[in-house]
Amino acid sequence: MNTLVVVLLVAAVAAAGWVVWKLIKDPDKNDDGVVDHKDVVVAAKEVAAEVKTEAVKVAEKVTEQVKKSRAKKAK
Repeated sequence: MNTLVVVLLVAAVAAAGWVVWKLIKDPDKNDDGVVDHKDVVVAAKEVAAEVKTEAVKVAEKVTEQVKKSRAKKAK
């Protein structure tokens, strides 16, 4: 249980750091001339989209490896 909590905390800190990094690179995401909460929301959505894309890639790779493994065992 403690390990799960630590993993979730590390993931949350990493995600927050990623959002901060995006804001450092381009602070005014919506080009309205002001850095505000709307820019943070846009940065968070960008991070979520990137995480989703990477998660799908990893899931597809794992699925492919499992299928290959099962095909080898079936022979």
